[in-house]
Amino acid sequence: MTKTIKIYVSIILLIFCVPSFSQESNGLLTPVHKSEIGVAGGISYYMGDFNESVVPYMINPMAGLLYRHNFTKYINVRIQASAGMVKGDSRKYEGGLQGFPQGAGIGFKRNFYTVDAFAEFNFFPFSSVDPKRQQIFTPFLIVGAGYMYFDKNKINNEPYMSNAIKTYPMLYDSLKTASSVTVPMGFGFKFSPVNQWTIGIECVFHKTNTDKIDYYINRSENNSFNIFNKDWVSTVLFTVSYRFVDQMPCATYKTNKSTKKRYYKGINKEL
Repeated sequence: MTKTIKIYVSIILLIFCVPSFSQESNGLLTPVHKSEIGVAGGISYYMGDFNESVVPYMINPMAGLLYRHNFTKYINVRIQASAGMVKGDSRKYEGGLQGFPQGAGIGFKRNFYTVDAFAEFNFFPFSSVDPKRQQIFTPFLIVGAGYMYFDKNKINNEPYMSNAIKTYPMLYDSLKTASSVTVPMGFGFKFSPVNQWTIGIECVFHKTNTDKIDYYINRSENNSFNIFNKDWVSTVLFTVSYRFVDQMPCATYKTNKSTKKRYYKGINKEL
């Protein structure tokens, strides 16, 4: 074997051994298990001038893909891309629309697309690769930032739309699309039924910075504070994710599965 080949082999072995060395902490050697991918599915609904309740209203399907990075057993960061739908009808709102004739109706149904970055704060230490299966469930809080895009309204509001624009130009918004930076916040619960897999359920409220989702801009005469002056999108989702584990040992590193101990250069390291 030439010297060059020996150098290449040494570099390759070092690359495979680095993850094992890098995870050594407090005398324990553990596999790398920080990244996971998954899917999300559930419902979405609108909160705003036509719905001032957190209770699900005119629900619609929603789905997405997620990537989670586990910094610690208490703090995770998640990136998620999702698509869903929101819809509403002012005729189902008993409060009436300020500045509009009694009984006037505005309906909307729009698809939306969102990219979010969440921070998850676990109440209990959580790991889906816990060998003793003692840290496999926790409630958690969610907070983050995102961006939402809403496509054109799927409901034809004519002829009322044209009349409303002419009669109430300061109250009615006629833009076809809308977009906004959002602030998602919520809570959830996750559980690891088997090694490396996590399932969860969560409720997240996305506060937008736009009042154009429902085509109605509420401008109160006394400028009183109302959290629904800007539109919201709420979601209830089930998530399923798989955590990757790099268990590639180096040449002098092996695991005795029967005793659940690892041996490195003659020194016993319990999992």
